[in-house]
Amino acid sequence: MVGDSVLVTGGSGFIGRHLVQQLSKRGYKVRVLVRRVPPAGFGQAVEVVVGDLTKPESYASALAGATAIVHAALTGGLSGDLEVAETLGKLSAQAGVRKFIHLSSIAVYGNPSDGNITEDTRPIPASDAYSRTKLAIEERLQASSEIPEVVILRLGCVYGPGPGWWTHGLLSMMERGQLIMVNGGTGTANLIHVADIAAIVLLLIERSNPAFDIWNVTDGMPVTWSRYFSELEKILGRSATISMTVAEAQQYGKHWLRPSLMRRAIRKLMGGRRIHPLDDRAIEGFASRAVFSNQKASTTLAFTPTYDLDAGMRTVAR
Repeated sequence: MVGDSVLVTGGSGFIGRHLVQQLSKRGYKVRVLVRRVPPAGFGQAVEVVVGDLTKPESYASALAGATAIVHAALTGGLSGDLEVAETLGKLSAQAGVRKFIHLSSIAVYGNPSDGNITEDTRPIPASDAYSRTKLAIEERLQASSEIPEVVILRLGCVYGPGPGWWTHGLLSMMERGQLIMVNGGTGTANLIHVADIAAIVLLLIERSNPAFDIWNVTDGMPVTWSRYFSELEKILGRSATISMTVAEAQQYGKHWLRPSLMRRAIRKLMGGRRIHPLDDRAIEGFASRAVFSNQKASTTLAFTPTYDLDAGMRTVAR
């Protein structure tokens, strides 16, 4: 309920800062757990707790009186993040926290070539550390019965103003070179604006949830990657993509992901903007035409994203 205390981990990150702002505006007492206070701060209404998730003694007191926690932080490394999630869950239960909302990713489903992916679709353990970590944390939290409500949000590709990978990160790469559009960018981009993540978190905090529940969080308006890249190019002011088939992108990646000294020398001599290579996992993702459905959130929570791609990219351009 409004007025309750909510602890946010990773509050200084791209998603975390938006969560903190919206929770504070709604009237919640917000605590932020960070390793260091960012120069811009969080505002006087936000209580800042400096601590390290790998050192519970540095933040255990921050859970006192909190009714909910939003876990938006990753510390890096599968075993480390698993231990953090398990410890954080236990400490939260001991402190009387009723809701534990964990930000996961649609990456846990792997890279299906096509189809309609819902919360009932079985996750596929992937080879990359990020996907394995997210899925392992979900499983660890599901196995725990100490917290009354555990909510998993499987986020789509999060974009919006600020230092997010799918906007700032890609734009930074485009400034330095060209991005590969796999199969001409005909794959499906399942997006969600960062402000809409804060909106669905608010909906879930303010309702009673089952003991364990999972939600796909996308805007429900999938577009092609070529469309998304073209929006980034508008902001950049020039073309910065090159089309390759899956086979061409894989071959290019083999040459340039770990280039030999000779290839590095050749690239330096050639000059010009480089083409950023992709690993096989990224190539599969960009080639996928699967749609990650937000129908459950739409019907059960009446969740209607505020931002479609046009409106969302205007916030990035500003």
